[in-house]
Amino acid sequence: MVICFFIILLFAVKPVYAHLHGNEEVDSPFNFTSPDDEADLFQAVEHEEEYQGCSGYLRTGYIQTDHKSASAVAAELGCGYQLNSNIKAHVGLFSSIDPGINSENESNIQGDFFNQQTDSYFIVGEAVLTLSYNKFEAFLGRQNIDSPHLDGDDLRMIANLFEAYLFDYHYSDELYLGGGYVREVAGWENAINAAEFVSIGEALGGGDNGAFTSWVKYQQDDVSSNTWFYLIPDHLSIFYTEFIYTHKLSNTLAYDLGFQYDWGHDIGVSRLGRVDANTLGVMATLRWFDISFTTAYNKNFGQTGAVASVGGGAFFTSVEDQTLDAISGNDAESLLLSVEYHINDYIQLGSAVAKFNAKNSNDYNKEELDLFINLNWKRNLSLELMYAVTNDLNSEPDMHQIRTILTYQY
Repeated sequence: MVICFFIILLFAVKPVYAHLHGNEEVDSPFNFTSPDDEADLFQAVEHEEEYQGCSGYLRTGYIQTDHKSASAVAAELGCGYQLNSNIKAHVGLFSSIDPGINSENESNIQGDFFNQQTDSYFIVGEAVLTLSYNKFEAFLGRQNIDSPHLDGDDLRMIANLFEAYLFDYHYSDELYLGGGYVREVAGWENAINAAEFVSIGEALGGGDNGAFTSWVKYQQDDVSSNTWFYLIPDHLSIFYTEFIYTHKLSNTLAYDLGFQYDWGHDIGVSRLGRVDANTLGVMATLRWFDISFTTAYNKNFGQTGAVASVGGGAFFTSVEDQTLDAISGNDAESLLLSVEYHINDYIQLGSAVAKFNAKNSNDYNKEELDLFINLNWKRNLSLELMYAVTNDLNSEPDMHQIRTILTYQY
């Protein structure tokens, strides 16, 4: 009854203006953003909450992974209130609903759209108080955040959402720094139950601990860099830094160069076991007219696998299914080649091929091919079509995935 009332309410609310939640407008599957792309969104931790009136999205999706599939409809209703220029609040309600056309056999239902019991669910995903004074900002409560190892990864019905207490200092237009505590996460990648907020440690496969974090982010002209430190007591500490340089050779030709370094080590009682990761990454993109060609490479020189994430992960070579941290053992590496074509303001299509292997290819040796089309109409309506096939070069059969998501933002 509550969910039905929520859906009726969504249609009854008068739209204020589009609420761009996470990266819904153009959600490229490839893990790279140039300084040009961030020009209007420069924040140390990106926040997209609405603080005037109400807005949200209506969404329907279908996913199939080999013998499992699922359809769902979802919705967000987010309302904000601004007391004055220093105090603002936002509450966001989310639901993901089984439309009644999925298999009656739960073992045949792809579970990414639903809760732990593969059922519909409703969640108060955002409840954030924003305080600002001079160059300081505080974001307190449940919110959508984007950072290298903790991010929304909005590729299903509802993005990953976090309970966090973050403090940002705008030193200048070019330099942001801050820190805070990320306590819990809900969503399709929390590894336990999308409908519940669980601790960051539990989401990574460990115990009941949150993550302390700090950051420094710099952006000026063609240069963008950001550095992060995470500390999860009795689990691990993580250091991440990234540098992106963009240069325009002409009105139709430009290139991007990127470098990243990711370090992780277990601490305390080591509830995740031994962690000893040192991962390097390089990336190069050539943009000619509306076509982008990208190549990227990651290699982990540590004694264990690369550092895992809650979300899509930090690495340049991450694709729809495969990421470097899925490979256990030392000296794992991954290579990406991709092409994207922005036909016009409404249509974007692309393809990527990636290879992931362990030091001993007999332990892990997989290739992935991605094909995608994004359609966007007046910033309110978007359709994402994705096909991915993962080829295990050892023994396992190929894995096929189809994902399509239609979103209306109001």
